[in-house]
Order: sequence, then C-alpha cells, then structure tokens
Amino acid sequence: MARRPRIGITLELDDPLLLPVERNLREPLVQEGAIVIALPRDTPPDAVPDLIADLDGVLVSGGEDVDPAHYGEERHPKVNTVPPAHDAFELALSKAALEQGVPILGICRGSQVLAVADGGALVQDVPSQVDDAHTHMVDWKTLAEAEPGEHWHPVEVEPGSRLAGWIGDGEPLINSFHHQAVARTGARLRPVARAADGVIEATESAPDAPYAVGLQWHNEFMWRRDSRWLGPFVDLVAAARIRAESR
Repeated sequence: MARRPRIGITLELDDPLLLPVERNLREPLVQEGAIVIALPRDTPPDAVPDLIADLDGVLVSGGEDVDPAHYGEERHPKVNTVPPAHDAFELALSKAALEQGVPILGICRGSQVLAVADGGALVQDVPSQVDDAHTHMVDWKTLAEAEPGEHWHPVEVEPGSRLAGWIGDGEPLINSFHHQAVARTGARLRPVARAADGVIEATESAPDAPYAVGLQWHNEFMWRRDSRWLGPFVDLVAAARIRAESR
C-alpha cells in the first residue's frame, strides 16, 4: 500500500482561535487523504531534521509577529512578537522545507515566516509604514465570519500563477486580519497578489519549483463558503503525495 502523505501543521496551543483554526486547516487535508500531525510552536529547533525526514509537507499557521531581528531590522513600536522559541522552530522548519523541496504552505504569520526563512523581510506595521494603506486589520472576532464584510477586500493576482488557477474567473476577494506583510521576498518566492495599496498578499515559488505558497489571508476561514479556496490545500496534499510515493 502506498504511503499516505504526512503533513505537519504548526500550532500555537494558547491561541484563542485554536479550535476553529485547527479544524479548518485539518479537514481539507484529511479529505484529500493526508495524515495530519500537530507541531506545537515550542518544539525544539533541533527536532527539525527528524521532522523533515518524516514529513511530506508542512503548513505554517497564523499568529503574532516574527521578531524583526531575524531579518536584520530594529523593532517597530507596534510589533508584538511571539516567544523566541516559537520563531526559532518555525523559521528552522520553513528553511529546511524550502532547502529540501518539502511542499510548504504558509498562512498569515506563516506567509511571513516563509518569506523571512527564505531571506526576505517584512513591513512591520502596514498602517504606519504604507501610504494610503487599506484597512488590513480588524477585530479577531470577525475573522471567522464566513460572509464578506469590512474584513474582506479584493486583490490583483498575477496571471499564470498557482493562485490565478485556484481563483479561476471568480472575484479575487479575500479576508484580512494582519498588520504586517511581506515587504521583500527571498531567493525562492515571488509576489503573486497585491492589495490596491500595493501590500503583498500572496507569494509562490516558480511553477517548475517545489510547491511553496504564502497566503497573507486566512484561507481556512474561506473554503467552506467558496470551494475555490480549497485549491491551496488540495495542491499541498498532491505535492506531498508525490514526495511520499518517491520514498
């Protein structure tokens, strides 16, 4: 019997949204045949080599800010970092996945972790550092609301990207709950979606490179309303399955 793809999801166990976030991340992966493994953010970084050897895919979930020291900048007053151990683990895991071609999807903070792990940098506070910035940050209680409201806005998507394929001819309308964003991508990723104010909303690896995608929005709270947003999860499992079958 072929090995089922194993996908690790990084999770903040103290997150007040843990239950709906975990469920909404896990269900589409399980539906596609993956085995999902929870990876607490306080996992020691020295466990990463063993984890990467066992995993066929990685999903880095949302949360608070990456310490700007990881991309060589002084801390902005609005930055609210996670415990150092959490950054250390997720950055090490993401870097290893990128370097070894392990399929990886980053959502919100996860997208930012992915960019920093790849040598990029972040906008530390969109409202104060981006001219004429759209309102990207709203009360977290609205995040789980499936229907579009003040926390949704359109994005401009690069034709030919994976993201464009998932969206198809439908309106590229996404939810928004972040005060940081990717400012500069690294060696493996490229911007593929921007808000009207120029803020990078999605990044991807090249089409012929191993699957690596960063979504600034919370895709896990969109797919039940609009099945197009299952695409990133479906393709993550498909890429992980190829890796699993090659073992």
